[in-house]
Amino acid sequence: MDLPPPSYDETFQAVVQCEIAQENVSVAYDDRMQADVVTISDLGELTDRKLGCLKHAIHPFYILTIENGEQSAAFYEFSRREDRPIQRAEATEWLRTRNLLDRLPAFDPDRGLEKFATDIEIACGVGEGSALVPLGTSSLILRHDFIQAQDLTAADDILSCVMHMFTASDAQEHEVSLGFIGNEAVEEGDDR
Repeated sequence: MDLPPPSYDETFQAVVQCEIAQENVSVAYDDRMQADVVTISDLGELTDRKLGCLKHAIHPFYILTIENGEQSAAFYEFSRREDRPIQRAEATEWLRTRNLLDRLPAFDPDRGLEKFATDIEIACGVGEGSALVPLGTSSLILRHDFIQAQDLTAADDILSCVMHMFTASDAQEHEVSLGFIGNEAVEEGDDR
């Protein structure tokens, strides 16, 4: 049974219990975002304890906005670091239940990003270069045409395989990221 999200007051109290000054916190509906938003102007001194408390204080129903750019980056980096083991375990389990775990490639910096991308594509049964494109030395980008060609309603689509292979791998430990470029950027890039 899903419980309703906490009220504005409950959310406010949960945030200030993380040692964040009351005057720096607001909770309100944002017309532009059409969502309930928790806005924090200043977190004060940053500690892992405070960032962990804040992470758990914000219900997924709410959007969190930290106005200080450095503090915002620190919070989201902390959240990624905290979530990574959970996401990796979930991705590993997804692969295991589909008998794909033995295909999981390891990232080898000496072999490079392109070879790693190819290993993921082969493991998921797609053609070399058809799903992933290396961007620089530390990013893989999902090909726009690959994403468009997927049946995203299928539980075991190839896109899910690629995403889970990447997430279950050790690539993130080597500071490799996976992302995509929005339609506008792809279209602009196609004109060059």
